[in-house]
Amino acid sequence: MEGFIQCLSAFIGCFGFTFIFRIQKNIRFSLIGSFLGTLGWFVYLVFASLDNIFLQSFIAMLCVSLLSEIMARVFKAPATIFIIIGCFPLVPGSGIYYTMLYAVQGMNDLFMESFLSTLGISISLALAILISSTAFQVYKRIKTKNYIDMG
Repeated sequence: MEGFIQCLSAFIGCFGFTFIFRIQKNIRFSLIGSFLGTLGWFVYLVFASLDNIFLQSFIAMLCVSLLSEIMARVFKAPATIFIIIGCFPLVPGSGIYYTMLYAVQGMNDLFMESFLSTLGISISLALAILISSTAFQVYKRIKTKNYIDMG
C-alpha cells in the first residue's frame, strides 16, 4: 500500500511540475510525462533490494528515458519534454538540500558524504539519459543508412 501511495504522489508531483514548464497546454504530454515519472518511481522501488542507490537510480532513469524517446517519436515531440517530467521523482532533491545545509553549518564530514552521494546519483541519472539518447541516435543512423543502401 505504501508503494501505491508513493507512486500516486509521484504522478501528482510530476503533473504539478508540468505547470512550471507550461506543458499543461498540451495535457496529453503532461499526462504521459507524469505516467513516465510514476513508472520510473515504481522501477526505483522494485530495485530497492539491490542496496545500491546509484544502480537503482540508473535503472529507473534508463526506463524513463527509453520510454521518453519512444513517446517522442510516437507523438513527434522533443524527448526532453518527457524526460524532464519523468525524471522529477528521481532527482536527489533532499541530497542537494542536505549537502548545502552541511556546507553552511560547517559540518565537513557530513557535507562530503552527502555531496558525493548526491553527485553519484546525478551522474547515474545523466548517464542513463546519455545511453538511451545515444542508442536511439545510433538506431536512427543505422536505419537511415540501410534505407539508403536499399534504395
